Amino acid sequence: MANAVIAVSHASLASGVYSAIKMIAGEFDNVRVEEFKDNDSLEAFDQKLLVDYEELTKNYKNIFILADLAGGTPFNRSVMTLGDRENVRVIGGLNFASLYTAINSDSDDIDAGVEDIIQTAKESLIVFETKKEEVDDFEEDGI
Repeated sequence: MANAVIAVSHASLASGVYSAIKMIAGEFDNVRVEEFKDNDSLEAFDQKLLVDYEELTKNYKNIFILADLAGGTPFNRSVMTLGDRENVRVIGGLNFASLYTAINSDSDDIDAGVEDIIQTAKESLIVFETKKEEVDDFEEDGI
């Protein structure tokens, strides 16, 4: 795999999404999870991101950071801490489809990988609709 992922969120969202992926597809070496919780310091969160980055770049070319919420603290701290690196992209919108796609991305072109992650995440959002049966509007004349 050419790429790695750091999933970031408030509370336990990132570990929950990754837990669902592990249940279905197993453990992945190219994933790290960092969560910003009550009473965590910004500096400690930043440091965790830096450690993850250094560790992952030993074996992987590009790093996707998937955050639960664009503009939230985990997203903002990721941008401030690692966003200026050419091999990092910070994406707002963490769900099963986006994380699974990022984990399995093997594109050397980081921006093509980002487009694939976003497109897959968008396509995963659907609404269930019941379809009504069509009824023919004609009367039988009895013949």
